[in-house]
Amino acid sequence: MFKGFRALAIAACLACACFVTVSQAPTEASAQDTDQITMEFVGFGFNPDFYAIVQGSKLSGKSLVIYKVGGQGPTLVYPLTKVSLEKALASKEVSVYGIQQNYVSGMAAPAGYQLGGMVIGENLQLTLSAGDQSMTLGYAPLFSSPNKSKVATVSIKSAYWTPDSKRVVIILNQKLDGDWAVDTDMVAAFSLG
Repeated sequence: MFKGFRALAIAACLACACFVTVSQAPTEASAQDTDQITMEFVGFGFNPDFYAIVQGSKLSGKSLVIYKVGGQGPTLVYPLTKVSLEKALASKEVSVYGIQQNYVSGMAAPAGYQLGGMVIGENLQLTLSAGDQSMTLGYAPLFSSPNKSKVATVSIKSAYWTPDSKRVVIILNQKLDGDWAVDTDMVAAFSLG
């Protein structure tokens, strides 16, 4: 059932599974304002290294954000203040990425392995497993209080896979109470070969 898992694990290790974006810049800036940032996956591009998220916030409104797996932040931010998502996807700036709803959602990849996570210190370790075999996919940093006495609780909201299981985008939610309250989504993306 998991014949390809060993080859996938080797390829992933050799390819150095790429942890991408954790859209921290907006969330860190907004943390003091207790702004809630939400993220919704839209789809992968013609080149599946690109993917789109609708990011919403009380302070900045909604935007269509294009990311690249392995990139260091957004490739494109397209405000959705006076335009629908459909019109934004068809716009000259966004249409070159060919964003489509070509994904499989869920904790299980089409190839059969499972996504999981475990908090280790101030990071969420994301893993793939098949039977008794598992491998670390990467890490996502967690928010903490300024004196590091409290770490945010985190949950995996959803995962979106390319049909070939070679890329995954994971939307996480973090919550932290106190003077530096946080309730925000963030995104992590990985390439598996």
